[in-house]
Amino acid sequence: MKIFKKAKGSGNFGGLFSNFSTISASVILLLCVTGLSACSDMFEPTISEICQEQGAFCTDLNQDHQCRYEKAEIIRDRYYHQNEATDGHKYNLLLKFEDYLSCIEKAAHIEHKKFRDKEATRLKGVLTARKEIDRLSRETRQSSDPYLSYYQWSRYGHEDALQRFMHYSRTGQVTDPELLINLASIQVKDDLDATVNTLYKALSLYQNSEDVDEEIYATLVTIGMEKENYRMAYVWSGVLANYNDNVNTSQQQAIAQQFELPVKVLNEVTDDITSALDSGEFDAQSLGLYRL
Repeated sequence: MKIFKKAKGSGNFGGLFSNFSTISASVILLLCVTGLSACSDMFEPTISEICQEQGAFCTDLNQDHQCRYEKAEIIRDRYYHQNEATDGHKYNLLLKFEDYLSCIEKAAHIEHKKFRDKEATRLKGVLTARKEIDRLSRETRQSSDPYLSYYQWSRYGHEDALQRFMHYSRTGQVTDPELLINLASIQVKDDLDATVNTLYKALSLYQNSEDVDEEIYATLVTIGMEKENYRMAYVWSGVLANYNDNVNTSQQQAIAQQFELPVKVLNEVTDDITSALDSGEFDAQSLGLYRL
């Protein structure tokens, strides 16, 4: 089957380009089949195409250039989940509307004396975001989905949602670092040891250190100081500094001097942690972190 039409004309160049097109199409299809090309991305519709075909996904958002990224995220989510009957995707959509609302509220305060229509379209975006967050929140109020349960508790303080989330956490089914970070944010209020264990488990689930939420490192530093485990605080200060060039290492140095820490040994532990995170093989037990 030919995907490209044969070039017009009977000359050699026409035949050459026709053959080239056919070969190129065959190569693309072969790469798709063998998984060597991101073919799904190649054939994804653009935002403009989605809006032309499904105007309802776009017209209730601002129509100017402001908040382009946040708006595109919503449009794509709407498009790809338009026939989905379950609540699973609504958590991400809620977060995307929150990001969009934060952006468009700021943009709505930018006055355009000559272009009042821009103010109006941004206000429409603000109203849409608020309305959609309210609607999705009502629809997922009793959801047993762990992401939505955490959302209902963290945004609205619903205790029953918290209980659903904690029940799911106790089943041992949690394999997503984001959920474990959410769990740790609850535990940190009254159980620092459990918080550390949860954050270590979260780190063990990352396959790439670039994906790790750096707040984990910062939280472990804080917990180390809170528990007066200064070796722990020193090590995680070093890990944080390895991944964030803007971190001031003076606090780490001050901790080492004040509490006469074995810096050489702890620097080796820091390097071991960094190597494990980079290779996606973090394991707190084998790294000896519980002996710090």
